[in-house]
Formats: sequence, C-alpha cells, structure tokens
Amino acid sequence: MDFFRNYLYWMLWGTGILIFICFYIKRQKPVRTFLLGGVTGLTSLLLLHFYGEAAGFAPTLCTTNLLTSSLLGVPGTALIVLTHVMAW
Repeated sequence: MDFFRNYLYWMLWGTGILIFICFYIKRQKPVRTFLLGGVTGLTSLLLLHFYGEAAGFAPTLCTTNLLTSSLLGVPGTALIVLTHVMAW
C-alpha cells in the first residue's frame, strides 16, 4: 500500500509539471502566462494559508509549497491540497 501511494504521489506531480510545461510553451505569450499563473498561484496559497483553517487545512508557507504554487499556479495549490487529503 505504501509503495502504491508513493508511486501515485510522484505520478501526480510529474503529470502536473508536464501538463503545465506543454501549456506554457503553446501560449502566444509564454512569459506573461507564466508570471500571471505564478501570481495567481501564490495568491491562492496565501488565501488558503490565512483562511484555510475554516476548511480544515491551512498549508504552511514553506519553500516547497511556495515553489509549487508559483510554478504551477492555482492547480499547484490544488495539488498541495490533494496530496494532503491523500495523506489522511
């Protein structure tokens, strides 16, 4: 069971990164799209950090979470929440 959970965890992260690399490359203005995605991702992480206790999960503002949400945007923040739910 532990092997399957670890495998699924890394498959989720790898799939998310590959999807977003393809998404950013196909855009007409990839740098602007990347920066906008990073700003919205960091905003969603901060909102979840400060107001997420009402929903039952408030992620810490560690380096891993900041990088994930800034590189992947809002779906990166959703992936942080999803991995927390899977860890239960």
